[in-house]
Amino acid sequence: MGSKDRKLALALLGILAVDLAIATYALFKGPFPVKVTLGTPLAYRNIYLHVPIAVSTYAVLGGALVSSLLYLLRGDPRYTRYADAFVKVGLLYGAATLATGSAWASESWGTPWNWDPKETAVLLLFLAYLLYFPLKNSISDPEKRAQVAASYAIASYAMVPMSFLASRVLESLHPTTQAIGQFTGGGAGGALLGPRILLLMTWGILLALALARGGLRLPRALPLVIALLGVVLGLIAAVPLLQGGYERVVGVETDAEGRIMLLEFSSGGKADFNPPAENPISPPLTREGESTLLGHLVRVEGDVIRVLPHWSTPFTYIVYTLLLSTGLLLATHSARKGEETR
Repeated sequence: MGSKDRKLALALLGILAVDLAIATYALFKGPFPVKVTLGTPLAYRNIYLHVPIAVSTYAVLGGALVSSLLYLLRGDPRYTRYADAFVKVGLLYGAATLATGSAWASESWGTPWNWDPKETAVLLLFLAYLLYFPLKNSISDPEKRAQVAASYAIASYAMVPMSFLASRVLESLHPTTQAIGQFTGGGAGGALLGPRILLLMTWGILLALALARGGLRLPRALPLVIALLGVVLGLIAAVPLLQGGYERVVGVETDAEGRIMLLEFSSGGKADFNPPAENPISPPLTREGESTLLGHLVRVEGDVIRVLPHWSTPFTYIVYTLLLSTGLLLATHSARKGEETR
């Protein structure tokens, strides 16, 4: 492995380690809103996991656009390889975006698929790029194949601004940029979200560059280790849910300090507390004086209230680690394939 490839491999692994650490912290400790209109507030930890994948998809596909433009302008076949690599990574990110978005939607919107404008636009974006390789492989003449593929990649990029703007120009269930900014801006939420977007975006671009250069020689067990790590940590985060016996809070009576006197559940059941139980959420009350326990999934154990996560967050974390492991698998497979053809 040459000096440049070694540096590229080290950069990929370094970014992966830092981003994985931040994502893991977000999974278990990420800040969440004190009040939401749909679903449980803890499901909003998906912001730190789903949103970086979605934004990075746009950036990676932007690499395919630039590479295709450079090919048409300069005719250098090297840019065709770069365009192919960016499309591959973009499809990987796009599939993860759809899977994680559907998981979050199942909680906040009541069903995994709602034909929401942004959902639909992202699906169309994914399908457009999914046709890139079948179209390219259907053309036998190498020069014509490269020209058609480049033109198609450029045309397909029109779906990126369309999907980005869909929730802004049409009525959408997606949180607005302003709403996300109010939650994450200027605090711990922003300190997690901003770096995650930058790191995952950079990792995807470097991965595409590595694929275009013929892949990287990495430890063969590394993709499997990362995938297993993601599954194990995701299951650990989901253990409270797997134990069962939890309810969704739809009504709360509190004392003046925000301690819980009565809980009403979506199942129709109730739980009384005498003396009042401590609210495990801080602060215990919103600015409007409502209990911050509303909407949460909880398990009542005697006089103790335990708040549980929603399954979509551990699921999204597992999908994220599978994205990383699949990307590394592609890089190592390309390197081995290149060695076999020499």
